[in-house]
Amino acid sequence: MLSDVDPNTTPTVKTTKGDAELGKKKVDALEGDKNKAKEKQEPTEEDLKHDKEVATRMSEIIEGASEKLVPVCKMIRNHIENFTAAKEEERNEDDLIEAVKPLLEQAEKELNQTFGAIKGADPDGKVAYRAKQATQDHTATPEEQRLAAALRVLVQEVGGTIEWAKDKLESFPKAKKDLGPLFDALAAPIVQIVGGVGMVLAGVLNLLAGILSGLGLDSLLRGLINATGLGAIFKGVS
Repeated sequence: MLSDVDPNTTPTVKTTKGDAELGKKKVDALEGDKNKAKEKQEPTEEDLKHDKEVATRMSEIIEGASEKLVPVCKMIRNHIENFTAAKEEERNEDDLIEAVKPLLEQAEKELNQTFGAIKGADPDGKVAYRAKQATQDHTATPEEQRLAAALRVLVQEVGGTIEWAKDKLESFPKAKKDLGPLFDALAAPIVQIVGGVGMVLAGVLNLLAGILSGLGLDSLLRGLINATGLGAIFKGVS
């Protein structure tokens, strides 16, 4: 009876396991909505300015490296071209190795220094974080276009020289044995540089893919990007 209920007693509400799970799902959903809202937050003017500064800094680093590396690549090509053009009895693989080896070591050192500078261009990781949140329809800035052009020179000149030289040396066992690993070592920092730029400014590699595709060199970039394990996020590379 109603008269038997003590008005000062707080009613006890039984909560079933299903009710608890439903409540947890609602809380998780609310938290998820909050996180999505944060992720979709547009970058501020200060953020965009910082992004441009990072892209400009990376361009300067890569352009400076290319100024040093392009002449070295030309010397490597000249040595190999002169060797292959010589009469068979006049070819000396030891002389070729002696001439090309220090050039490869010099180029590798420069590329490793370049990669270190690229990593230091976004020390706090802010640009890289925003790049992960960016949409695929991101419009490239002039600074990103400049960076893509700088990367094109590096990939075309150094990466192209590596592929060309390894193909040329295929018929010369000793030179291939001694210089092949050095060419492979030279390719490693290029992969790191491309990956380093891609982690920070993914849109740049889509631009680069378009540039190299027009030059018939898209397969070269595809190999480099796939080596970084980042190929899936670039719409220009498949």
